[in-house]
Amino acid sequence: MNLVSYTKGNGPETIVFLHGFCENNTCFNEQVLFFYKDYEVITIDLPGFGKSEAVSNISLVDMAKAVLDLLQQKGKTKVYLFGHSMGGYVSLAFAKLFPEYLKGIGLIHSTPIADSEERKGKRRQVIKFLEKHDTEVYLKNFIPPLFIEENAVKYASQFIEEGKKGPKEGIIEAVKAMMNREDNTELLEKLDIPFFWGIGKYDSLIPENDLFTFSIKCKKPYIAYLKNSAHMSMVEEAYELNKHINQFFKLLGNS
Repeated sequence: MNLVSYTKGNGPETIVFLHGFCENNTCFNEQVLFFYKDYEVITIDLPGFGKSEAVSNISLVDMAKAVLDLLQQKGKTKVYLFGHSMGGYVSLAFAKLFPEYLKGIGLIHSTPIADSEERKGKRRQVIKFLEKHDTEVYLKNFIPPLFIEENAVKYASQFIEEGKKGPKEGIIEAVKAMMNREDNTELLEKLDIPFFWGIGKYDSLIPENDLFTFSIKCKKPYIAYLKNSAHMSMVEEAYELNKHINQFFKLLGNS
């Protein structure tokens, strides 16, 4: 499985960003522009999104292994890995399998818990909807609520257009992968690496109180509380999120 990736900057430390469901590498454009002068920044199109081909019966573990393959091809042995939403699920799967490759990990609007039965039922409904309708119809319903209302006006159309670039098969396979993912709550207490949490005050998908509870299970947590964001602080509060990530690095001894 070959993932399409994009690299900007050539600093001594490497940051890897993994996008969320129905997104691609471009969701981290603001982070790339902020960090590339001091770091090497790698953004990746996960399978079935952006320019990476869809893969049948893929799991989040498969995606994590594909990320490792890509990093090995680039000669990377230690990176900072940040994942947004679904990308956070992949990041945790990576951390569980390959912790020795991580200098730090970050979940941006993401959670370690597996889907509840209720949530799995909703994902099955999404699959049935996608089997009957065009991707654009789904995206027009799915994307806007990820933002607070005023930001949806600014950014939703751009994310809908990016979401349309991937094949419908990729979206469906990602839904299945998320539905069948492992619960990684216990992993939080085991990982002995710095852990960044990006938490949106108005995130309707992942309640802020749940994430605060999970964050204190970590040995080395850093919490970025984004008070003017829902699920998309990478653009809703890009500068604020970037400042927090930068502070996270400074606390670890990076300038």
